[in-house]
Amino acid sequence: MTGLALAVAGCSASGPSNSASSTSHGATVTFAMPPNETPNEIFPLVNLVSNANLFELQYLLYRPLYWFGANGTPVQNPKLSIGNTPTFSNSGRTVTITMKHYRWSDGKPVTNRDVALWMNLLKANKLHWFDYVPGLFPDNVTGMSFPPSTPYTFSLTFKAAYSHTWLLYNELSQIIPVPQQAWDKTASGQAVGNYDTTQAGAVAVFKYLTAQAQHTGTYASNPLWKVVDGPWELTTYNAPTGYAAFTPNPDYAGPRSGNVTKFEELPFTSDSSEYFALKSGNVDYGYIPSEDAATASSIAANGYYVANWTAWGYNSIVLNYTNPVTGPIFGQLYIRQALQYAINQPELDSHVFDNTAYPTYGPVPIKPPSPFLSSVEKANPYPFDLAKARSLLAAHGWTVRPGGADTCAQPGAGPTECGAGIRAGQPLAWQEEYASGSANFTAMNSAIASDWSQIGIAVALQEKPTNVIFLSLEPCQNGNAGCGWSMANIGAPGSTPTYSPDYYPTGETFFATGAQTNVGGYSNPTMNALIAATQTQTSLATFKRYENFAATQLPDLWEPNFYYQISAISKKLTGALPQNPNLNVNPELWAMK
Repeated sequence: MTGLALAVAGCSASGPSNSASSTSHGATVTFAMPPNETPNEIFPLVNLVSNANLFELQYLLYRPLYWFGANGTPVQNPKLSIGNTPTFSNSGRTVTITMKHYRWSDGKPVTNRDVALWMNLLKANKLHWFDYVPGLFPDNVTGMSFPPSTPYTFSLTFKAAYSHTWLLYNELSQIIPVPQQAWDKTASGQAVGNYDTTQAGAVAVFKYLTAQAQHTGTYASNPLWKVVDGPWELTTYNAPTGYAAFTPNPDYAGPRSGNVTKFEELPFTSDSSEYFALKSGNVDYGYIPSEDAATASSIAANGYYVANWTAWGYNSIVLNYTNPVTGPIFGQLYIRQALQYAINQPELDSHVFDNTAYPTYGPVPIKPPSPFLSSVEKANPYPFDLAKARSLLAAHGWTVRPGGADTCAQPGAGPTECGAGIRAGQPLAWQEEYASGSANFTAMNSAIASDWSQIGIAVALQEKPTNVIFLSLEPCQNGNAGCGWSMANIGAPGSTPTYSPDYYPTGETFFATGAQTNVGGYSNPTMNALIAATQTQTSLATFKRYENFAATQLPDLWEPNFYYQISAISKKLTGALPQNPNLNVNPELWAMK
């Protein structure tokens, strides 16, 4: 299969289409960032990444080889992609790609040498790439060819013949050409060379670039970050606040149909402060907090289009299976089932979020509609049932204490015992970190913790900024930061996880053993095998076997997903609708009347 037959509906809203018309005058557009989430990592090969870094910084400056999102759907967008449609040979194992003639902002062409730099850095530093999965990209690349005689063509040979769709959407999607003529050095003041062509050299280049990226105060002035091939250049960046301003890159070779001459990203510490700025008319593209959804009509009457921004992703509470104390608890399926039975998603959707949220029952999003959603997941394997949750715990050797903390009365690994690694008298009690900034998200976490308390699971909530939580989200290894957290919930409105840059909704990034984004260290051989099958077989039946296993095995706990935001877009601004479910923004296609 060479294309993704993905029948998804676009975000519905009355307003302008995604075809902005150019006008003769320039304009400034202000864009509201989610609470406590601001861009703070400019180098696009990093260990952990947030929505703000990926979509509101890196992709504006450095275009990935393939762009995803077209007319409100998550599919590949040929018009906005640097790479043309891949061709296959060698029994499907070799892919050849011809690139369009893009330019860097220093006037030099974007060539296969820039792709080679990315690949060399990635292969030598793969453990620092947030999307790395052992055995997959770039481990499964057995040969690379970047001929200087054909600078716009290159080929990669893989160890197996993968599904063409999976390869395009989940591996080739990760490639970002980066400026070899500016970045291939190991120290400031050093002449650019071919350091990346050796393992040691690529490690040294990566070390230098990551060190430079730690100096956030120089993002708008460091010559390294001034060489870009995207439609925008970063001209102002305030490290303490996260305020960022961009101006057009005059050498950008891709489509540009708008008149925006300055794009400003405005930071906010809470959704209430953003809402005040929106109502004051100080934001052109903002959002209505979910707790204020009932005011959408008054915002619309004040000169805004209101549109739900649906994200191509799911929402969940992440468990740390490697925590030495609580990891053995989370390793028991019956405990995860009890926790899931005690999450009242319909109640949360309607009463906490005023119907601006929708349920998550597994790894495939309920919205937007897609052919991937199975009947098993759609039916909700774990409907809210506190009595069933309590009975599960009692049947496995726990003394149930509603309102308190259950304790293990029957230690051991037998079918009626607590489970391996759980000691006698150990309580079902731990802390959960959750993202700050949203009153409704706080209310949701409090409501879930209250229901867990009714089955004797005592969860103490800790509210922290998203960026702070990110710093500890890793498996426990040798007493590192990953040993200190048990449960984390970062999926607040405006920062919900998405499948980017792996757009085909398979599970290798989140649930495969050893994946960098598998921050809780979940590991299951059946899951690994089912995921592997989705990479080489194109049938929906194969995909849904993986999906149903994930939905019922609960590697994470499913919780309500939200519209990424209830967007409020100035009626003077055209070209911003429909919104990209991959959360990419294209202000170069917008125009202000």
